[in-house]
Amino acid sequence: MLRCKKIIPAAVIIILTMQMITSCSVEEKLALNFVKANNTRSILIFPPDQIFKVNQKKELLDSLKIYDESKFDSVLYAHSDYLQYLNDSLFIANYVLGYKEEMTSLGFAVYNQEETQTFMEVDSNAYVANIAQIEIEETYYDYRAGETIYGHYYHYDFELNAIVVNSWIELKEFDKNGNGQQLYYATDLITDDFEGDFHVDIFAGEMRYVYNIDTLETENLYNFAFLLGRKYASYTMDLFINKHLDENVPKGQRSETYWRYDPYRKEFFPEEENKFIPMDEEQ
Repeated sequence: MLRCKKIIPAAVIIILTMQMITSCSVEEKLALNFVKANNTRSILIFPPDQIFKVNQKKELLDSLKIYDESKFDSVLYAHSDYLQYLNDSLFIANYVLGYKEEMTSLGFAVYNQEETQTFMEVDSNAYVANIAQIEIEETYYDYRAGETIYGHYYHYDFELNAIVVNSWIELKEFDKNGNGQQLYYATDLITDDFEGDFHVDIFAGEMRYVYNIDTLETENLYNFAFLLGRKYASYTMDLFINKHLDENVPKGQRSETYWRYDPYRKEFFPEEENKFIPMDEEQ
C-alpha cells in the first residue's frame, strides 16, 4: 500500500506534464497557422493628434523658488532639457512609421487614416489600431553600478537623464457593429548611455568607480520613437495571436501561457513582461 501511495502522485505528475506539453504543442500549431495566414489581413492605423509632455524634474521649482502651483507646469516646461525642444510632429511621424513598417513586415496590408473609405470595403480579417495617446515624461533614472571584487561588493549610485514614453493604443477587429474595442497600455524609457568600471585608487587606498556619460540628445528621441512603433506593432501581432488561441483552443485546454512571436526566427516563446497591458474591458 505504501508503494502505491508513492506511485500514484508520480503518475499524476507525469499525466499533468503530458497534458501541459500537449496543450502547448496545440497552441503553437494554431499560432503558427494564424501567422501563416497573414497575407489576408489588413489594418487601419490612426495617429495621435498631439503629445502630452510632463517634466518630472520638480526639484527645479525649489531652486527657482516657485511656489505658485498654477505656474508649475509652465515653469517646468520652460526649464526642461528635452521637452521644449522636441518636435512633436516628427516624433509622431517616426513612431507611426515604425508601427506601419513592422505591421507590413508581419504581412498586413496597412492603411493610413486617409484611406479609411478603402479600408471599409475590406471583407474580413481587418483590424483598427488607434494610437489614442502618447505621453512623454522627462525625469531622472537612479542607476546603481555594482560589482563583486575579491569577495567584496562595491557599488556606486548616480543619476541619468531619462525620457519615459507612455502609450495608449486602442485595438479592435473591424466589423460593422463596431464591437470588440479595447484600450491597451505600454511604457518604455531611454536614458543617457555610459561606460564605467571600478578601479583601485592606490593613493587613497580605496575602490573608485570611473565612468563616462554619453548624454542623451533630443535627436536620439526620434529614432527611439521609430523603434517603439516597431516594438508595439509586434505587441499588436502577439495580442492578435493570443486572442486567436483564446477563441480556438478547445474549452478547458487553453494554457495560461501568453505567447510572443519572433518573426525573424519564426518561433514562439512564453512572455510575461513584454506585452500590452489591458486598460479596460471590451466594449
